[in-house]
Amino acid sequence: MQTARTTIELDRELLKKAKQRAIEEEKTVKVIFKEALRDYLYKKQWKVKRKVVFKAYPLGVKLPLTREEIYEDI
Repeated sequence: MQTARTTIELDRELLKKAKQRAIEEEKTVKVIFKEALRDYLYKKQWKVKRKVVFKAYPLGVKLPLTREEIYEDI
């Protein structure tokens, strides 16, 4: 993979946090930024809403489905 250099401007607080994280994880700041950017770019692509399907099984008893049927027995 070819690499390219670039210059970016960051808030000082953001850079400070990145340096702290790099020390905690024993990585370089360069690696922290690469991982963060890679996660942001690739995870955003795969955010797909999935349809959840629940299976229903008959219990053998017909339950009242309308408000009137519910209140009939009370």
